[in-house]
Amino acid sequence: MPNSNQLHEDLIQIVGEAGLLLRSENLQPDDQRSCYTIDGIGPRAVVLPASIHEIQEVLGYAADSKLSVIPAGSGTKLGIGNSPEQVDLVLSTSRLDQVLEYEPADLTVTVEAGIPLAVLQAKLAEHGQYLPLDPPYTDRCTIGGMTATNSSGPSRLRYGSTRDCVLGMRVVQSSGTVVKSGGKVVKNVAGYDLNKLYLGSFGTLGIITEVSLKLQPLPEIERSVFLTFTEIGEAVNVASEIARSQLLPTFLNLFVNGAPLTESPEPCLLIGVDGHPETVEWQIDAVKTIAKQNGAIGVEVYEGQRQQELHASMCAFPEGESAAPIVISRANLRMTDVAGFVNTVVEVNDASTWQVRAMGLMGNGIVYVAFSDFPDGDVPMQYVADTVANLRDAATNVGGNLIVESAPTALKRQIDVWGPVGRSFELMKAIKAKLDPIGLLNVGRFVGGI
Repeated sequence: MPNSNQLHEDLIQIVGEAGLLLRSENLQPDDQRSCYTIDGIGPRAVVLPASIHEIQEVLGYAADSKLSVIPAGSGTKLGIGNSPEQVDLVLSTSRLDQVLEYEPADLTVTVEAGIPLAVLQAKLAEHGQYLPLDPPYTDRCTIGGMTATNSSGPSRLRYGSTRDCVLGMRVVQSSGTVVKSGGKVVKNVAGYDLNKLYLGSFGTLGIITEVSLKLQPLPEIERSVFLTFTEIGEAVNVASEIARSQLLPTFLNLFVNGAPLTESPEPCLLIGVDGHPETVEWQIDAVKTIAKQNGAIGVEVYEGQRQQELHASMCAFPEGESAAPIVISRANLRMTDVAGFVNTVVEVNDASTWQVRAMGLMGNGIVYVAFSDFPDGDVPMQYVADTVANLRDAATNVGGNLIVESAPTALKRQIDVWGPVGRSFELMKAIKAKLDPIGLLNVGRFVGGI
């Protein structure tokens, strides 16, 4: 393994001065390298290749030098996963940030993996189009990072997840082999759908360099309906009735004890509708009717800047970046099991000495639970670990699962952030061994330590 000086010289030969960030022992919070610190461990170097060829060269060098490589975009999702023992190289695609091909008439676009979502949305908006995804860190996340983590957001209720928007991609495997899957058109059905293999693989199978996506026209108008209730059961009932109805909400989110940016501590629903003005007004009227018939104590409709602020705060709910300790979990459930899980969260809230907040993506079966504001600013590790275990049991007992997406490093070393894998684990290990036989990419950080 090369020493720091040799590592610097060797990597400069591959990516140049502009493509290399070295570890600093006196890293400042606003330093660019701090984005790539993982559970308090800084990488020996952050490499930012500007081409597929440079990525191949970096991977070949890392393999020869027995250095591990952790793929990244802007670094917003690096906190998800097991804590690494050490971090050799972080390979960021942030310099691969170009729109390669855009056909507005076909509603498709092909981009390099490092382009930020916000930049892409601005380019698409010039043609009255957008990518209907609203994941956490919307202002900073990259298309490659979203694809590698299958990160979507509340609007997946109507428009689907990242998995549904990806038409094709180009990936560099650990051997340097470039693999292309899918295509640039919606009706590309020939062959195996290898896109799904890399989606959500967290960089363990290859480095995504290009992504082709299907788009949507920008809606004519957008509105958000905010409903408040006395009891959580009333909010769940309204959400369930809306989900079963002919309405097509963009998102349907339940907040157990108040939504961000609102002063209401009661259970509430935030419901998005978009499209043609007449259709939107009809849906708003229908939501109001359902709400009033089921005990809503407050009904408000937002548009413009207020609507955008509420939507942004809702998307940011799962973000784990905070100066104070925070623990964020995501339960994946059947829609019919959300109500029971939410009741368990309410019980946890009643018994806790810290703040417990929860947001449910009703219609998708996803519930985020956040623990914060710990007494004296310290996380009671064993107590929180036991609470997470109880919530995980509640999810697995109904056939779901629970992932810890953000937590202090000390807590992550006490718990399994991914939870039990099940019978698919042997297949996953076999795929990892086939596509990354030397164990180069993001080793030990994914489910089961693969």
